[in-house]
Amino acid sequence: MEKKNNFMPLLIYSIKEKKNWVLLSTVIIFLTTLLIPYILRVDEEVFIIFGIVELFILVFINCLIDNSFLHNESKLTYYKSKPLTLSRQIIINIVTNAIFTVYLLVLIVLSVAFQGLDYEILRVFKMLIPWLAAIILLASLSSILSGNTLMAGTMTIFNFCLPLIIFLVTMFIFSILENVVIGFSADGLTDYFINNIYRLDYLYFTIYVDNKPVDLVYFLLLSIILIFISMLMRKLIKRRKNENTGFIAFDGFKYFVAVLACLIIPALFSISVSRYTGMASRLIISALLAVLSYYIIIAFIEKSFRISRSSIKVFVVSMAIFAVVTGTTVAVANQYKDFIPEPEDVQMAFVGNQRWSVTQIGRFLNDKYPDKNIEFSDWKRNSNIITYEDKDNIENIAELHKEILKDQTFYYQSEYYMTNDFVIAYWMKDGSTIIRNYTLTQADKYTKEHEAKNESANKIINSKDYKKQDFYYLYDEKYYSGRNLYVRLKNINDYGTVLENISLNDLRNALTKDIDNFLIGNNSAFEFLMNYNMHYKRDATLDKQEYLLEIYEKVSDEDENYLDEIYLSDEFVNTLNYLK
Repeated sequence: MEKKNNFMPLLIYSIKEKKNWVLLSTVIIFLTTLLIPYILRVDEEVFIIFGIVELFILVFINCLIDNSFLHNESKLTYYKSKPLTLSRQIIINIVTNAIFTVYLLVLIVLSVAFQGLDYEILRVFKMLIPWLAAIILLASLSSILSGNTLMAGTMTIFNFCLPLIIFLVTMFIFSILENVVIGFSADGLTDYFINNIYRLDYLYFTIYVDNKPVDLVYFLLLSIILIFISMLMRKLIKRRKNENTGFIAFDGFKYFVAVLACLIIPALFSISVSRYTGMASRLIISALLAVLSYYIIIAFIEKSFRISRSSIKVFVVSMAIFAVVTGTTVAVANQYKDFIPEPEDVQMAFVGNQRWSVTQIGRFLNDKYPDKNIEFSDWKRNSNIITYEDKDNIENIAELHKEILKDQTFYYQSEYYMTNDFVIAYWMKDGSTIIRNYTLTQADKYTKEHEAKNESANKIINSKDYKKQDFYYLYDEKYYSGRNLYVRLKNINDYGTVLENISLNDLRNALTKDIDNFLIGNNSAFEFLMNYNMHYKRDATLDKQEYLLEIYEKVSDEDENYLDEIYLSDEFVNTLNYLK
C-alpha cells in the first residue's frame, strides 16, 4: 500500500527530471520548423514534415534512455531500492514519455498556427499518434527483452517492422508458388493478400492519412495493439533476470528474431530474381543464404562462433514449418490452376497483358480510387482499360483461357518488343475475383494451338463491346453525340507536317469501314490482345506507314483534348481514298 502511494510523487519527480530534455527539444523543434524556414524564405511545409521526423527521433531516443537502467546492474540495483516495483517504474517512464510526446506534438501544431499554414498538413497526426504510442510501449518492451540499450533500439525497430517482415516472408512463399503453379502471379497474390486479408494499411494506420475519417475501427485497433504490447510487458518483466543478460534476455525471443531475420535476405533475393533464374537454383541459393544468415545472427547474439544444439534444432524445426506452409499453399493453389468459371456466373472479365489494369479496376470497384464521382465507363476510357460484360465475349474469353491452359506458347514475328505476360481476370456475380497471370513462350512455328487462340481472340476484338471501348470516338454513340470531334492528318515522314484538318464526322464512315475490315482480317488477334498497349499495337501491325490520323476534341478555339492516333497504311483504303 505504501508503494502505491508513492506512485504520483515519483511520477512528478520523473517529469521534473525532463526539464533539460524538454528545453533542448523545444529549441530543436522551433529552430527547425520556425526560424530556419523564416530565414531561408522557403516552403515551410517541408520543414514541418522534417520537424515531425525529428519529433519521432526525439521520442525514440528519450524512451531508450529512460529504460536503459534495465541494462546496467548498478542502475538496476538503484531503481529496485526505490519504494516502487520494477513494473511500476516502467509505467512511470511510459507515462512521462507520453506527456513529453504530447508536448512535442503541441509544438508542431503551434508552428503550423504561427506560420498560418493549412491545417491539412496535420492529417498525418492520425497515423503519427498511433505510431508514437506504439513506439513508447515497444521501446519499453524491447528494453525488457534486450540486454543492452543499443540492442533495445534495434529490437524496437524490429518489433515495429514485424508485420512488414511477416509480409515479406509471405511474398517469398508467393514467389515460389508463382514458379510452381501456372496461372498464379506473385504480384496478383500479394495484391489480393494485402487488400483483402493482411491489411497493413489499417495495421499501420496509413489508410487514415488519405482523408479517411477516424472511426470506431481506428480506436478499436489502436486499443488492441496497445493492450497486447502492455500484456507482453507485464508478463515478461516478471520473468526477466536482474543480472546482465547479454544481447537478448530471453532465449525464445532470441530464436524468434534469428529465424525471421534469416529469412529476410533469401526472401529479398528470391523476389528480385524470380523471373530471371530457374526454380531449382533459386531455392538452393535461398536455402544457403538462410543457413548463412542464421549462423551469423546466432553467432552475434550468443557472442560465439560455436552454435548450440538447441539453435540448430530451432532452425531445422522452423525451416520444416516454413516448408510445410509453402507446400500446403502450393497444394491448395494447384487444385485451382485449371479452374475456369462458368460464363453465366461472371459479371465482368478482362483479358490483356496489363496486371496494373486489373489492380486499378479492383481499387475502383472497392472505392479506393481518389475520384469517386466518376462513372466506371468514363474512368476506364480515361485509363485506357477495356473490360467485357457481354455474355458472348465472356464465353470467348473462357474459350481462350482453355486454349492457354493447353498450350503456353504464342507465335509472334514482329520486330517490336512485346511482353510475355498474359492476364485473364473474372469479376464474379458473388463478389469474388479470379485472376490468372500466364508467362507465355514465343514460338518459331505457327501451330494449330496458335490458330485456336487467334480464333477466340478474333471474336473478342471484332465484338461491339470491344470496338465501343477501344474506338469510343467512332462506335460509342453516347460519347460521339454532342461533341466537336476532329481529325488531324500528318505526314510522319516529314516531321509530322499537318496535311489536313477536318471534322471526324466527315471521315467517320470511311474510317469505321477500314477498322472493321482491319479487325476482321486480323490473323494476329491474339498478339493484338497480348500487346502492352492495344493502340500501340495498331502501329506495329501496319506496314509502309506514311500517315498519321490524330483524333481530338475541340473544346474551344484555344483548347483541345487529345483522344487517340491511328497510323495509316494501304489497308485503310476507304480513309485514304476519301482524303485524296
